Amino acid sequence: MKFAVKFAVMLTVLCSSWVEAGTINLGQAANYNVFVKENFSAQTADTEGAAAIGGNLVVDGGYDFGYVNKGTANTVTVAGNVLKSGGGYLNIYNGNGNQSLGNLTYGGTLSNTGGGIGASSTVNSNSSVNFNTAFAQLEALSANLAAQTQNTTRNEQWGTLTFKPAVTTTNDVYVFNLTQADLNNNHTVKIDNTNISKDALIVFNISNTAGVASTNSYNQAACATGSAGCVTLSELRVEIGNVETSRQLSNGRTYLDQNILFNFNGVNDLRIDSSIYGSVLAPKAAISAKGGVLWGQVMANSWSGNQQINWSPLDVPNTPPTVSAPPAWILFGLACLMMLRRRKHNQQLTPAFN
Repeated sequence: MKFAVKFAVMLTVLCSSWVEAGTINLGQAANYNVFVKENFSAQTADTEGAAAIGGNLVVDGGYDFGYVNKGTANTVTVAGNVLKSGGGYLNIYNGNGNQSLGNLTYGGTLSNTGGGIGASSTVNSNSSVNFNTAFAQLEALSANLAAQTQNTTRNEQWGTLTFKPAVTTTNDVYVFNLTQADLNNNHTVKIDNTNISKDALIVFNISNTAGVASTNSYNQAACATGSAGCVTLSELRVEIGNVETSRQLSNGRTYLDQNILFNFNGVNDLRIDSSIYGSVLAPKAAISAKGGVLWGQVMANSWSGNQQINWSPLDVPNTPPTVSAPPAWILFGLACLMMLRRRKHNQQLTPAFN
C-alpha cells in the first residue's frame, strides 16, 4: 500500500471520532407516511400519505391510502402480495385531497375476495425501493441516536417528567432517554426550551432494558415482566415550552408533532395504545396499534392495527454537520509521521559515494 493511502486511512481513523453528527437523514423513508420492512395489516382506518411495504399488504375490510399526500410516483408500493378480503374498499388516492385515484404497485400477486380495490392503476412490478439498504440505514440511525448522551437536568414531580438541556447543540437536535418505568410513572413529559431553538428537533430514546411490565395499557395486553424488548406507549402528553402536543399551532408555523421523533432502538415488540403525536422510528419492531391517531411518520419492521396514520412529516433542522478540531496530540503525531516520511524519502534519493 502506498504511503499516501496509508496516511489517508490513518488520518480518517484518528479524526473520525471528532466529527459531530450532522442532520438526521431518513433516506428512502423520508417521503413516506408508512415505511415497513415486512407486512402491513389492518381492517379499517387510513394512512393519509404514501406507503412502502416490503412484505405483504393485508386488508380485511376497508382502508384508504394517500388521500392527503402522495409523496412518490406510486402512492402504495408493495414488494410482496396484496391480499384484500372482507367488506369495504381498499382505496389508493393520488394525494391531492380529492377523490382522484393513485397507483398501486406490487411485486407478488393481487387477491380480492371481498369488497373492492379503487386505484388508477394496479401494476405488477418489482419494487423501486431497496428495503434492505433502507432499513440498514434506519437501524444505524436508530442505534446512533440511542448512543447519544447530552448534559441534561431531569426533574420528576407529580406525574410530570421535565428535561432541560444544559447546553445548545450545533445541529439543533436534542436527545432524551425514557424507559418503560418512566412511561408508567408519568403522564406528561416536558422539555424546558428556554435556552434552545423553538423549532428544535426533540428525540426520545425509549427502551425497556430492565424488562419492566407496562401498567397503563387499556386496549391491549401489557408488556410482561422480563420482556426487555417490549414497550407499551400509552397516552403521553409532551410539552415543548408552553405548547403541548395537540393539533394546535406551535409559534404560528407548524405543529409540534413535526418536531418530535420517538426512537425505539432495541425494541422488537412495540404496542401503541393511544393517540401519538410524533414520528416513530422502530426499524426492528413489530408494531401493534389499537385506537386513536398517530400524527407523524412510521418506520418499523411491521405494522398491525387500525390506528389512523396522519401525514405530518418530521421537520428535520437544516443544519450542516460541524467538524471539531482533534486534540493537539493527534495533530502532533500526524506532523511526526510526515517528517519521518520526508526523511526516509530524502535518504532514498541520496547517492552513495565510494
